[in-house]
Amino acid sequence: MKRYHISLSRELDVNNLIFIILLFFMMIPFRFSMAHNNNADSLTLKACYGIAYENYPAIKQRGYNKSVNDLKLKNLNINYYPQISLKGQTTYQSDVPRMTINFPQLQLEVPAKDRYQLTLDLKQTIWDGGTTSSQKEAEFKQLDVDNQKIEVELYSLRPRINDLYFSVLLLQEKKSVNELTYKDIQQRIKEIESRVKNEVVPASNLYILQAQLLQIEQEIRSIDADRIASLKMLSELIGVQLPENVNLVIPTPVINNLDLVPGERPEHRLFSVQQSQFDTYKDVVSTKSVPKFSFIGQAGFGRPGLNFLDNSFASFYTVGLSVSWNPINWNQNNNEIQIYEINKKIILSQQETFDKNLQVSLEKYKSDILKYQDLLLKDEEIISLREKIVNSTYSQLQNGTITSTVYLTELNNKFQSQLLLETHRLQLIQAEVNFLTTKGSY
Repeated sequence: MKRYHISLSRELDVNNLIFIILLFFMMIPFRFSMAHNNNADSLTLKACYGIAYENYPAIKQRGYNKSVNDLKLKNLNINYYPQISLKGQTTYQSDVPRMTINFPQLQLEVPAKDRYQLTLDLKQTIWDGGTTSSQKEAEFKQLDVDNQKIEVELYSLRPRINDLYFSVLLLQEKKSVNELTYKDIQQRIKEIESRVKNEVVPASNLYILQAQLLQIEQEIRSIDADRIASLKMLSELIGVQLPENVNLVIPTPVINNLDLVPGERPEHRLFSVQQSQFDTYKDVVSTKSVPKFSFIGQAGFGRPGLNFLDNSFASFYTVGLSVSWNPINWNQNNNEIQIYEINKKIILSQQETFDKNLQVSLEKYKSDILKYQDLLLKDEEIISLREKIVNSTYSQLQNGTITSTVYLTELNNKFQSQLLLETHRLQLIQAEVNFLTTKGSY
């Protein structure tokens, strides 16, 4: 009986241990899911860039471009394969060669006027002067150009993302300032209620504060609606549905200097690749004036065969080497090369125009940065003074020497000053982000 009791206890201990282990492993996905959701509640600006890049429809073109390039290369490789063609013809001619002098001992058969021929022709390129390899290089350059155009299009999303992102941030900060003011008025209402009961101040002062509280509630609801609308537009742009409670993280850009020299942008890479592409086209043109060698062969059956004096059907074949060279093309190759040189100059002109426009934009954002830096210094001073004024008027309100209207006027002035401070702070950050984005450094 005792042994049975010990065995049962051990069995229960083992079962409990198994249960605890299973429970532990069941909790791991739950904890991971919670951690994932907590991280998902915050979203950075650069994360928006990455999400937009992954979901933008133009990204599919990379795969299409690669498929097109592979097919073109396969076609070019066929240039090295034997070229086989089957030809057939039948003709009737009005006259044929014949001997007009009679040799009794030499009887020549008159060729037939109808002729039949079926041939199989073979041509194998031995050396094409580098034409195929140059054309392959040109196709690779075309692939680079097409893919880089996609990069340019993707980078153009950033200013649009910036605008929507900071639009939501401004609404977030506006809501925060309203909520602080709401709590401030709530506290004042509690304090004024006791003074109204004691008939120290008239009840109208309390009603004015309560009405202002309702107006702030309306303002917060309006801000929430605008924020949701802006989030939907941002979601549409980046291709992912963002939750309404997502918290957009305020960026912290670092600007080492405010020089107006553009950095390396996708457009610069595109200009460079296009220049290189035209150099490759020039190489293709140069191969046109190089001799090309091929092996040729022909096998056939017909009447007559190679012996035109034999008037019967016969099989035949020929083999040999072929050379093709066009040393004089009346300057056509040079004209094509000059066209590509002019196209390179056009690309260079486009790059200079692009850089000029970048410098204009950088100058604007630089001015904005300096402006908001100066405004923020003044905002701090203004808020400090507004705080003193509000405290002073509230003391007067408690003593019944002023009405709630006067107090709310000063409180609203403080609220507007705080809102301007947060707005200018975000506008400064946005100007810095726009400066770095335009420069190609963010």
